[in-house]
Amino acid sequence: MSNRIGRSTFVPPTPTPAATAQERERAGRATAQGTPAAKAHVDQFETRGGARKASLLTGTSAQAARAELPPSKAADLQPRVHAATGYAAHFGANGQRGGTAFVDGQGSVALPPGSGRGPSFHAEAGKPLTVTLDPSRVMKSTEKLELVWRTVPGGTETAIPLSDGTRDPATGKLNTIPATFELPQDAFGLVRMSIRTTDASGRVSNQWDPSYDAAVAPPEAATVVFSDDWKTTVEGSLRAGDTLKLAYDKDRLAELIGKTPSDVVASVSFNGEPPIDVPLTVTPDAEGKPGAMFMPSLKIPLEATQMSLWFKGQGEGATGWDSSFGKNFQFDIGTARDDADPGWKAEMLRSKSFPNLTEEKFVGIGPSTQRYNCIAWTLGVRDEWVWPGTKVEDFDKLYADQGFKPLDTVDLSHDPNLEKVVIYGLEPRSGTGPLEVTHGALMDEQGRFTSKIGTQPLIRHNSADDLSGPSYGEPVRVYVRPRQPPVNAS
Repeated sequence: MSNRIGRSTFVPPTPTPAATAQERERAGRATAQGTPAAKAHVDQFETRGGARKASLLTGTSAQAARAELPPSKAADLQPRVHAATGYAAHFGANGQRGGTAFVDGQGSVALPPGSGRGPSFHAEAGKPLTVTLDPSRVMKSTEKLELVWRTVPGGTETAIPLSDGTRDPATGKLNTIPATFELPQDAFGLVRMSIRTTDASGRVSNQWDPSYDAAVAPPEAATVVFSDDWKTTVEGSLRAGDTLKLAYDKDRLAELIGKTPSDVVASVSFNGEPPIDVPLTVTPDAEGKPGAMFMPSLKIPLEATQMSLWFKGQGEGATGWDSSFGKNFQFDIGTARDDADPGWKAEMLRSKSFPNLTEEKFVGIGPSTQRYNCIAWTLGVRDEWVWPGTKVEDFDKLYADQGFKPLDTVDLSHDPNLEKVVIYGLEPRSGTGPLEVTHGALMDEQGRFTSKIGTQPLIRHNSADDLSGPSYGEPVRVYVRPRQPPVNAS
């Protein structure tokens, strides 16, 4: 069976020193797999929603091996591996954008821009962000030029001058100056930025689009360490919405290509989407000091359930890949923190299908998606739509294949030694025939329930009865199996 979400972080086998260079250089590539756009509202239960072709989950997969996490390997790589001390966002000519990370005493790293449909820049909680604007973007009639920024959600709007009031003698336009501000220590979400201009008549204009945003790497983070002994270690828990840090020892690639690489790039793909290519080498500073390795801090998308990594190095005409024998390094991403996006709760509260689900009874822990449904969630699967049929007997077989046994009664009490799944049912629309199964929910370690609501958000709710109503009916059967202990990965 797939690793249960929130318990273990899967780390695949990594090459050993005995492996041949040819094997290690076999390059991996992530395959872009488009995800259908989620529907705005689906109040029907899964078999009526028609989100994806239903499939039957069969078989099991091996559980990840348990091991105690060693002391921090990221610290072992210091001072060769450096984190950013600040960031820059540049609004260039002709709509171009560029982001940079700074490393004190080392130099800078050019960060990849966004696709234009969302954030183009990177930022980190508790660290400064410096914004610069190309003068060609300023109208000659502009008398006042400001950067307006706020964190989203919940931040207060702040304006900072982008000009000192002087003008270029040749063009007559305002001269631009950098605008620097420090993000709060607890910042998360986005930094929303706009360019505000005021002309001689007092008319104010705000220029903003989604590509002006910066994705904030929040304080909560996990570090994945790729050390020179060909081991991969996850320090912390990889969670949607949190920060991913990559600590990479370039001696790995030096062994592969026979030379110390001057350029190393990490390719990071979430949910099979096209990868983000992040440079891991610092540009030497003006004094010519040797560059160091950069440990980026990237925000894990809230919709992420899986992550794939690989590395490419170049030096003196040689190229090599570190990609787990071409399979890439694969990781499961745990669910987001409670109500990480307030929109998840708002979406559920707009629904009229769950009259018992009031605001104080639940939190959102994942976004709307058609990648998986409620039954898949109860089985630890987040990349497949699982629906075995409509009858209770169909679900008896499905859960039996996964080691669950049905109880004689609908016992919703909490037993810390048992993993419990409850399924819901409705009388058929025809008025005759067997109950139709509508939904499944998983009881967590504290006795609460987690439910993926069709194509709508993943939520945690206090009671199984919170979802009783016209859409799902009521709980009709409970399945149990022994609860397995948490698993650590190494």
